[in-house]
Amino acid sequence: MRGTSLEEVMDTLVLSLEKAYPSIFSSVLLLNKDTLSHLSAPSLPEAYSKAIDGTRIGPSAGSCGTAAFTGERVIVKSIATDPKWANFQVALEHGLMACWSQPILSSTDERVLGTFAIYYKTEKTPSEEEILLLELAANLAGTAIEWGMVLKDRHDLEEELKESNAALQALNSDLENRIQAHTQELEDQNYLTKTITDNATGALFMMDATGYCTFMNPAAVEMVGYTFEEIRTKQLHYLIHHHRPDGSHYPLEECPLDRALPQNFDVRAHEDLFFRKDGTSFPVSCAASPIFDENGVPVSTVIEVRDITEEKKNRQELMETVAQMQTLLAAMPQIAFTATVEGELDYVNGHWREYTGLPKAAVLGEQWIGALHPEDKDRFAATWANSVQTGQDYKIEIRVRQWTGEYRWYLTRAVPLRNENGEILKWFGTATDIHEQKLLIDRLAATQQELQSMNDELTQKNKDLKRTNVDLDNFVYTASHDLKSPIANLQGLVKALQEELHDLGTQTEPVEPLLLMIDKAIVRFKNTIDELTEISKIQKQVETGQEMVNLEDLIEEFRVVNAELICSSKATITTQVAAAPAICFSNKNLRSVLYNLLSNSIKYRHPNREPVINVSTDTFGNNGIVITIEDNGLGIEERHLSQIFGMFKRVHQHVEGSGVGLYIVKRIVENAGGEITVESKVEEGTRFEIRLHNVALCEITR
Repeated sequence: MRGTSLEEVMDTLVLSLEKAYPSIFSSVLLLNKDTLSHLSAPSLPEAYSKAIDGTRIGPSAGSCGTAAFTGERVIVKSIATDPKWANFQVALEHGLMACWSQPILSSTDERVLGTFAIYYKTEKTPSEEEILLLELAANLAGTAIEWGMVLKDRHDLEEELKESNAALQALNSDLENRIQAHTQELEDQNYLTKTITDNATGALFMMDATGYCTFMNPAAVEMVGYTFEEIRTKQLHYLIHHHRPDGSHYPLEECPLDRALPQNFDVRAHEDLFFRKDGTSFPVSCAASPIFDENGVPVSTVIEVRDITEEKKNRQELMETVAQMQTLLAAMPQIAFTATVEGELDYVNGHWREYTGLPKAAVLGEQWIGALHPEDKDRFAATWANSVQTGQDYKIEIRVRQWTGEYRWYLTRAVPLRNENGEILKWFGTATDIHEQKLLIDRLAATQQELQSMNDELTQKNKDLKRTNVDLDNFVYTASHDLKSPIANLQGLVKALQEELHDLGTQTEPVEPLLLMIDKAIVRFKNTIDELTEISKIQKQVETGQEMVNLEDLIEEFRVVNAELICSSKATITTQVAAAPAICFSNKNLRSVLYNLLSNSIKYRHPNREPVINVSTDTFGNNGIVITIEDNGLGIEERHLSQIFGMFKRVHQHVEGSGVGLYIVKRIVENAGGEITVESKVEEGTRFEIRLHNVALCEITR
């Protein structure tokens, strides 16, 4: 009654009830159309109150939503099992197990105002006393809500009265201000009108129903040379408009400017001749409009006059320019034409008839479209309409019927001629015979198709060759594998023959060189077969798994295996591999690469100095490794550098070899996605550089 807020009243009611019944938790929700909004629940978890705020009422909307929907009390003993709470199991998360809800009804029309709910943290069915308590609490809440509504209505009415009074005072003040503003506006309008008319570049006259001038602006005074006092002495027509352009008398009753008022019509863009006070004349463009009084009766005429002397001059110059351009067009070897702003042909040169056999009269306007190929007409019409509408240059290839009845291809172009304001005045265009070029393009297209077919055929042949290469590789691999056994048998037979001859005590001196030569030939044959086997593996990209390869260990392994060769040649092998001491690569393949390159550096050493070989590493880009093997050997002539990686290619013949080592090295490097290059100077040495891409560095572990 004291005007305390509804929220505070409800909190007091709920807390008083919970104090008397400590095991309950109460909630009051207000109904707004079809949703319930939070009003009071001081003891319920705030998160739960937020979760159910805005709940839409319905037959299965929990206890409160259902009670508000039905207008009847809803008792839910178990929130966990009752189907009305199926979509509101959030209550269980906050320990709420039972809920009873009583609708809060209006005391006047039984309308549902909200709900009063009691929660328990245990499953519970109410006693009669508790039901009475629920009804009592709902009634008290309803009384408070309705009283709050009464207070709100009273407050709103008071505020409305205050606002109405303030609005009335403001209206009175506004009326006074508007009267003052309207008075000022009229004064400003009169000043603005005078300013506009005084500063307008066009001449303005006002003429009454009798034909006398009642107003003229400064531009009009300057145009005709009469002062306002002078021009009022006679009817305006007989002062500035008294003769026609041909010099004949111009009666007032025939003047369209004077007829605009009595006949009640507007005059627009009327070109005529006016006269100055000194008797000289000048061309003008006029507009006349009648002015009406409040009863709709025309009482005067406003005449706007513009001196078009310069425009007429420019127009004449333009016409002369057009005539000159048409003369040029007539001399052109192509078909040339001009068109209006609307896109209709108004000129074609004589070549049109030479090409098509049609006279000029048969092609002007839009008639020439009839000479186009039926398949090109719609495409042409759309392109030409777009250029006329947008002002863009026109360009299209079309077929035009010749006097022979055949169609030939033409490239048609047109560009707009514009004035200083960018407005299109005319279109100029040409039509060029491109029939032979089109035929050539068609032939080129056919040739291109043939080339594509040949390319497809070559691609298929390439696939067949690749398949044949695979078959050959398989054959080499199989043949080399099958030949190893007979070669081993030959070696055994030669050895047995040597032993047999030795046991017989026969003179073997003459035979020994032959046996030695046979043994060497067998060894060379065996080595060749082994190398062919290795090549076939490389050809088929036989690749072992990647692992950590320690370069220092691999080079040390080479020193041990080839100790005799290194010792006899007094070779020195140095390493600078700190940049990439270990990489993830095929151990077997990298061993083959290094063994071949290092052994070649020793075999092809310079006879006048001890061989020095340096192995170094570096990195580049992302995961790029460079391995360099550099020696001070014989070197290779530049003309042979492009050949050394070929199969069975040998540059130096004084050292035994098959010429497949560098071929194998190159294939291994390229199969790994890398490349190998060589630099060499005769008598100075050779440098091999291997670049491997996307190869990860590895940490050395012992």
